Amino acid sequence: MTKPIVKVVKGPSATQTGVKEATTIGLMGALSAGSIAADIKPFDREELFRALHLRLYEAKRAQGRAKWFGGRLYNHLTGQDPEYVLFSGTHLGQTLDLVRIETPEIVVPRGKYLLRFDHVDQAYEKLKHELAIGEA
Repeated sequence: MTKPIVKVVKGPSATQTGVKEATTIGLMGALSAGSIAADIKPFDREELFRALHLRLYEAKRAQGRAKWFGGRLYNHLTGQDPEYVLFSGTHLGQTLDLVRIETPEIVVPRGKYLLRFDHVDQAYEKLKHELAIGEA
């Protein structure tokens, strides 16, 4: 069975929130208001490239952790999915546009969604080529 391309995220549990804040020394809580505002504003092409780069890096780390029990437990407690990458609705739409997939009607700018890793990687590579980054 093929995994869905996009998943709608439910709110994190209290345990996930607590572990995530503890692992980032509470920084996420302090920046949450700024984070909400940043999630609504569309990225320009270079900002989107940097965001995709960072999200792919984190997803690859989650994939590496998923190979052993302790890593899978850590991923579960922090809400990280090694097969999907978290996006706001605004940035999900921008990323889907890169791979020529129509954004589902249920997507709203402030929503949280998971996009399958392979599609994020494909969008990243397309944007990398478009911006001619890494080419001499």
